[in-house]
Amino acid sequence: MPRTARGLHYEVTDLRPPWLRERRSGRPVVFHHGVGASLDIFAEWMPIVAARHPVVRFDMRGFGQSVVPPESHEWTMAELIADLLDVGAAAFGTDPVQVMGESIGGTIALAASLEHPSRFAAVAMSNAAIKGGQIGYAPGWRAEIARVGIDGWSKRLMDMRFVPGVLPPEALAWFAAAQVRSPAHVVIGLGELLIGTDLTAGLSTFKSPLLLMMPDRSPFVSLAQADALAQLVPQTEIAVFPGARHGLPFSHAKEAAGTLLAFLDRVESGRLFPPRDT
Repeated sequence: MPRTARGLHYEVTDLRPPWLRERRSGRPVVFHHGVGASLDIFAEWMPIVAARHPVVRFDMRGFGQSVVPPESHEWTMAELIADLLDVGAAAFGTDPVQVMGESIGGTIALAASLEHPSRFAAVAMSNAAIKGGQIGYAPGWRAEIARVGIDGWSKRLMDMRFVPGVLPPEALAWFAAAQVRSPAHVVIGLGELLIGTDLTAGLSTFKSPLLLMMPDRSPFVSLAQADALAQLVPQTEIAVFPGARHGLPFSHAKEAAGTLLAFLDRVESGRLFPPRDT
C-alpha cells in the first residue's frame, strides 16, 4: 500500500472513462478527513467524484494506517500543511489541485491554500472552523479523556456527529469502531492545536474559489461562523444541509459529493469566479 516519505498512507481513485483520462479532463482532488476518522469516511463520495476527477484520500497523521507520532510530539499547523502538500505531490506532482477537507481537515486545507496559493485551485470545507476559539463545546479533550477514557470521549462525540436515525446501524457501528481506535494523545494534541488556530488575519488576500458545506445543527461549528467567513472571502459559496450534525461528510455523503462535484464543475468551466491571479 502506498505511503509518502512522511509516513502517510494514501489511496488514489480514478473512475473516469478512458476518453476523459486521455483528455486529462477534471483537475485532481485531495480529500482530508478530521479527528477520529480515516480516509474511508469518504468511501461513498468516490463513485460520484472520482467518475469526473482523479482523487487521492489519505489517513491523517496519527490515524488509520499512517504514522502515529509519539506522546511527546509537538503538533503544529506547519507540519499538517506539509503533510497535505506531501500527499498531493506523491499522487499528482506539484500542479495545482483542488482540496476537500472535513472538520480540522478543512481548517488545514484553508491554511495550506493561504500559505501556498499556487498549489491549490479551489478549496472545499465541511463543518470546518477558521477560528478555533469560537468552536462550540471547545474540545477540552485532555480533561475529558482523563475522566472517561477514549471510549467515553468517542461515545459522546458520536452523539455530536449524528442525528438519531440518520444512518443505518451498521454504518454507525463502523464509524464508532474506527473512532474509538484513535490514540488519546493524538486527539488531545490536535484538539488543542485547533483551539489555538486563527486564520482570519490572512483571509483578506485569499483568492481561490471556496465552498463551505455546513450542517444546520453542528454543536461545534455554527452557521454564523460560515457567514463570517463569507464576509471575509467574497468568492465563497455556502451549502447548508438540513438534519446534519458534525458528521455531515459521512451521514450525507452522496448529497455532499454531488454538491462538491457541481462546485468543481463551475470552477473549472469559469462559471463561478474569474480565474485568480497566481
